[in-house]
Parts: sequence; C-alpha cells; structure tokens
Amino acid sequence: MRIEVEQLEGGGKKFAHTYEPEELILDEEHARLTDAPQVQGSASRKGSEVRLRGSVTARAEVDCDRCLKAVSVPIETEFDVSLIPASEYLEQQTAELHEHDLLLSVYEGDSIDVDEIVREQILLALPARALCGEECKGLCPVCGNDRNTNACACENKETDPRWAALKDLRF
Repeated sequence: MRIEVEQLEGGGKKFAHTYEPEELILDEEHARLTDAPQVQGSASRKGSEVRLRGSVTARAEVDCDRCLKAVSVPIETEFDVSLIPASEYLEQQTAELHEHDLLLSVYEGDSIDVDEIVREQILLALPARALCGEECKGLCPVCGNDRNTNACACENKETDPRWAALKDLRF
C-alpha cells in the first residue's frame, strides 16, 4: 500500500488495509504470519514532513526457544512515524546527530510505502524469547529428542573445560 504525498496537501488522510496472505513477507526464518495483518491509521503533512500514526494487528507463529514447536503470538502494536524526503535529509545532515534526527525516517519519490512500515512494526512486536510453556524441557543436547514427549537415557556428562583442572583434586 502506498500513500501519495501530494494527496496529503491541506489536511490528513485516513487509511486502512487488510493484507492478503502472501502480500507481506517477513523474511524472518523463525517467524511466520498466520492471520492477515491489518493496518489502520492516518497520514498528515506539514511542509515536507509526513507523519503516519496508526495501529497494526496480526497473528504470527514463532518457534519455541527450547523445543522448536510452533507458538502462536498475537500482535497488536501502534506506530507514530515521521518521514522527510531523502534529498532534504541529505542536505540537513551534519556531523552531529540530534535527538530529533533519531525519530525521523526518509522516503524517496512522491509516495510512501506503508507495507515496509507495517513489516517493521510486526518484527519489532515479536517477542525476543518465546516458549511453548514455562515447563518446557526442550531438546536433549545429545540425541535431539524432545524431552516434553519422550524421556531419553542420554547422560550429559559434559564438564566445563574451565573446571577440568579441578577434576582430579582429592581432599
């Protein structure tokens, strides 16, 4: 979905879009979209600066960090993004970065690609650590068996090499 900057002259414009299943690709190997993402918000323009505000709702599937089973994660996030033309940003660029510069993004041409902003917001909303359950036992490091479903007889006698010198110490 693209928003034409010229159409924002003289006021704001509301937008809403529901993405088709393959319209938005996350390019993340451990996360997949399971429900169609929805975005709604408003766009306004002040001079050459465009401000987009809105919310994104979706559902994703991520891998459990311990056993690699799929975990369903609801995503509900809000965004507030200010954009300026790339040419104007390059003219303003100085050696020192100010706090206001950290809040700006750039766009090229006469339109803004909302799809990239939605994709970015979904990736930022994904949990840093996902577990299928707090009691998840994970995978056996020796045989790779899922410890939640089958107990294995593997013994993990791996010793930390930093303590190996103390192994033969007797009292």
